[in-house]
Parts: sequence; C-alpha cells; structure tokens
Amino acid sequence: MLYLAVAIVCGTLYSVFFKLFACRGLDSLQAIAFNYLTALGLGLIVGVSESGSVLPVGLAPWVAAVVLGATFVGAFVMMARSTVRCGVTLTTVASRVSLVLPVVCSYLLFPEGDVPRWGAIATILLALVLMFAPTNKENKEEERTARRGRGAVAMVLYPLGVWVLFGVNNFGLKVAQTTLIAPQESAMFSAVIFAFAALFGFGALLIRDGGKLRVEPKSVLGGVALGVANFFVTWGMLRGLAEVPASLFFPLYHTTIVALVAVLGTVAFRERLSAVQWAGVAVAAVGIVMFFV
Repeated sequence: MLYLAVAIVCGTLYSVFFKLFACRGLDSLQAIAFNYLTALGLGLIVGVSESGSVLPVGLAPWVAAVVLGATFVGAFVMMARSTVRCGVTLTTVASRVSLVLPVVCSYLLFPEGDVPRWGAIATILLALVLMFAPTNKENKEEERTARRGRGAVAMVLYPLGVWVLFGVNNFGLKVAQTTLIAPQESAMFSAVIFAFAALFGFGALLIRDGGKLRVEPKSVLGGVALGVANFFVTWGMLRGLAEVPASLFFPLYHTTIVALVAVLGTVAFRERLSAVQWAGVAVAAVGIVMFFV
C-alpha cells in the first residue's frame, strides 16, 4: 500500500500546487514548463536504470508523443486557470472524473472491448452537473471573480476544459500503450512525452514574453516541486498496480484525492461550496467506486 499512498499524496499535491502558485504570485506557465523538465530528468533516470528499457521504435509512437506533449501542457495550463477562477475542489473533481472519457471512447472506437458501466458513467456526469451549480453568495473569491468580468461561463468552461483534456490524455496514453509501443518502451516513452511537453512549455513562454526567457527563481522552484509530484504520481501508480488489484487501487486513489482536496480547499484556502456542490463531490466519489467495483 506504500505505492498507493505515494500516488495519493503526490496526486493531491499537484492539485493544490496551482492554488499555491496563485496565492504566492508564481508564474504558472513558467512553473509548468520547469515541471516537465523535472519530470523528464526523473523519467530518464528511472528509464535508464530499468533493465531492458529502450526508446520507442517507429514514427507513430513519436507522433503520439508530440501530440501528448502538447495536450499535457494544455491540460496543466487549463488546470491552473480553472483552479484560480473556479477553485481547487471543482477543478480536481473535473480531472478525476475524466476517467469516463477514455472508457467511452475506447468502446466507441473498439466495440469488441468490454461494455462500459453506463450506470457509473451516468452517476459521474450527474456529479459534474451538480458541481457546476453556483457557489454560496458570500464566497469572497467568487465575488472578486465576478468583478473582474469572469462570470458563470468561465465557471463551466474551465473545469469542462480540464475534464476534456485530462480525458484526452488518458485515452491517448491508453491507445499508445496498447497499440503503439512495446512494454519495454513504456518508461522511455513517458520520458519522450515529458521532453516534448517541456519544449512546448518553454516555446509558449518565449512566445508570451516576446522571445526572452525571464526566469523567476520562485517559479522555477515551484515547477520543480510540481514536476516531482507529477512524476511520482505515475511512478506510484505503476508500482502500486503491481501489488494492489486495479478494482481496489483506482477507487481508493481517486476518491481519496477528491476527499483530501475538498477538505484542503475548505480549510486551507477557505473555498466555500454550496450544499449542491458538496452533493456533487459525494456523488463523484460514489460514481468512481461504481466504475471499478
């Protein structure tokens, strides 16, 4: 259960890091770029240390790595914006319940596979609807957001973007793992994705800053911390699934992260959810359990 605990802790951390970045005035895009550079370094260390690990062979895996590198950055950028505008709890729930997308897409594209648990999927979608309900009027952060001109549309579009992009990433990884790469290529394939993600991240920084990379030490440190958490989420999941059945691992992993982030959002960041949104958190947890049990 140690690896499960590592995955849960790191998954919770990278969910709340974006909130901390906003509170401390860190440049989230710069942190995202250095996050993937850090994850790349850790991935290479692990990949090289694993006996028999090799680079992917053929054009298709490299094209997939380029696409996934871009969507990985997009997902984190969307997560950063959603966390600031909509709160860490809503954003985290959106990212956790994105697991329904690869399942449905796999079934539609490869219908010979297992039939999805439609009841669980309907429950998770209901949770999303409940989570998009307006928050309490006394929520000061929401009032500040409204004054800046970001209203109800942003409260839906940003978490929805997180849901879609995380789902696309999960589906892309699933397709790559099952059809494009061999088992011994998995570790280095992850490192290649992180490499392209880092390139896209630094490219976005250069475009935004007019061709000049203005490095902020605190943003770099934040990115390194995010990268360590990001890498060890994957590491903990891969190792944990070798010891704990998936039917137990995934419900514990996703529901615990949702619960921890909801508590941290309320206690540490003073986010206020309406009764309907708290019901959405609970329904999301039930739907995740239904999905795997």
